[in-house]
Amino acid sequence: MGGKWSALAERAGQWKYVLLVAAVGLALLLWPVSDRSAASGHTGEEEARLEALLSRMEGVGQVRLLLSDNGAAVVCQGADAGSVRLAVTEAVRCYTGLGADRIEIFKMNESEG
Repeated sequence: MGGKWSALAERAGQWKYVLLVAAVGLALLLWPVSDRSAASGHTGEEEARLEALLSRMEGVGQVRLLLSDNGAAVVCQGADAGSVRLAVTEAVRCYTGLGADRIEIFKMNESEG
């Protein structure tokens, strides 16, 4: 009976790396994954907080914000001023970690403001 176990152990030793990779792959597949929007922090509450901050910045005026994992779209009254666009882009970049190339600033329709 001891011969069976040693032969089995020897065979398992030959496949130990394959079994190890398979076990790690299985563990990664079973790893719990949280909701993407919660993980990225792009909830409605976070958007509202950032909108409130931006609207208090000089020259911005009323603002609407949409965040995603791919970027941010900001619509504000003061978007026609370059200094406002730069300040808004920097504030959104600091808050979200998005690159400036993924943040777009648009002029708000005056009838909406």
